[in-house]
Amino acid sequence: MIGPLPQNEIGYGHVIRELKLRVTPCQLPAQLDPSTRTVQTRDGRLHVPPTVAPESADPLAHLEFALKHQGVELDIVRAACAVLPPERVQARLQDTPNGKHTRLIGALFEAFTGADLEAPKPRAKYVELFDPTAYISGPARKQPKFRVNFNGIGDLNLCPAIRRTPELEALLARDIFGDLCAFVESVGGAQNLDRALGWAYLDETRGSFAIEREAPSEDRARRFAQILHGAHDGRPLSEDYLTELQRATIPNPMAQAVSFRHQQNWLQQGGHARAFNISYLPPPPEEVYPLMEALMGFANAADMIDPLLKAFLVSFAFVFIHPFMDGNGRISRFLVHHGLCRSRKLEQGLILPISVAMSEHEGEYLSALESVSKPIRDLWEVTVIDDDNIDAQFKGSSSPYRYWDATKCMEFGLRMTHYALDTTLIKETDFLKRFDIVRSYINSRYDLMDKDLHALIRMAHSNGGTLSLNRRKQYLYRVPEETIDAIEAEVQKVFFAETEG
Repeated sequence: MIGPLPQNEIGYGHVIRELKLRVTPCQLPAQLDPSTRTVQTRDGRLHVPPTVAPESADPLAHLEFALKHQGVELDIVRAACAVLPPERVQARLQDTPNGKHTRLIGALFEAFTGADLEAPKPRAKYVELFDPTAYISGPARKQPKFRVNFNGIGDLNLCPAIRRTPELEALLARDIFGDLCAFVESVGGAQNLDRALGWAYLDETRGSFAIEREAPSEDRARRFAQILHGAHDGRPLSEDYLTELQRATIPNPMAQAVSFRHQQNWLQQGGHARAFNISYLPPPPEEVYPLMEALMGFANAADMIDPLLKAFLVSFAFVFIHPFMDGNGRISRFLVHHGLCRSRKLEQGLILPISVAMSEHEGEYLSALESVSKPIRDLWEVTVIDDDNIDAQFKGSSSPYRYWDATKCMEFGLRMTHYALDTTLIKETDFLKRFDIVRSYINSRYDLMDKDLHALIRMAHSNGGTLSLNRRKQYLYRVPEETIDAIEAEVQKVFFAETEG
């Protein structure tokens, strides 16, 4: 549960305490400090001297301070607007009609509550909700009444925030798709590229299932690979299309969906349902359709931010909404490919095996998910009835499923994209080149069937350059011992000589 806030907490913390809001914590807590200057410490807190802090306990004064010094936390602002009397907001507007942050509050108050405030005609320039130097922002949508530009990534129906951290900026600075094009040119011919991509699709399939602790049958793997290929069709997202994808990924007819869910689901750790084992609850059923309409609208619109960020934002938003009772994880990772294909960043059947990267960095994946899911979990009160039934009551003051900080998720997604190209695709291409060297050498000296040669090279490679006694016995009457020795020797020379040196 969310504990009490320190009494010296100012800004958002003060607003939360004074208005008794139940919301997720802000990203940059601020506290009063007997110092002479404002300092952000390594533990992620803002220490503020009395000369900078609000002079009164008025929540509106603290909300203005928060927007100026702590960033934009729409979930907290919306919760505060729901309980602040309109006349108090109106009075504040009368006192400071040209104040940047007063005008932001006025515009957001109207948007969140439907109130019609009297706007003293401001003479100041338009103010942007999200500072583009501090946040990834979208196109400006003018609100003339308060001279405010709404420039969030999405609209107020779904508007996660992405902070411009040094790590994010460094990751975005790379031309990842230019490097992907360079990789394609380096492969050397359409045949080699087809072989590399054929493996990549299969491995991406296995990687996505591995994250769900599943090992797909050959038929299921082939069908999911076909779904991945279908991302290049660029179909807009719709309930019909997403339920079609869900049915294609779930073999159990009883778990296949015909629409978005109409009941509450949850994620849990451990075999038995216990309140402390329930790690995440997606939005209540009545919130699913509005949230998915907002998400699909965002996904289908023209790109207004970096296509990679948009693709991962859609993917993570989907998994947090969890619109189905099963299959959400696999579909969410598919949506990364879908978004990149719609943006025309992945052409010619290209794929970035991002699920492979995620499965190899599962701890980081979980950490990225928990950066959003853990604070939301604290806003639910859960009583377990039995292993299949719970009584779950959402106690939040606003809508954390609409407004969440996506920074850690985006940083993780970009790191996995770099890994997918630099390690996964390039590593497999290098394997294929070396494989061909071994195959050509053996073929020029020994006579054996291609399928046996291919299998023996792969088995020797996976076993560090040698074949076990059991493998040798398996091929005893099909492949001479001399040939097996030669395969071992060539695999060791081509694949492992450099690492040994």
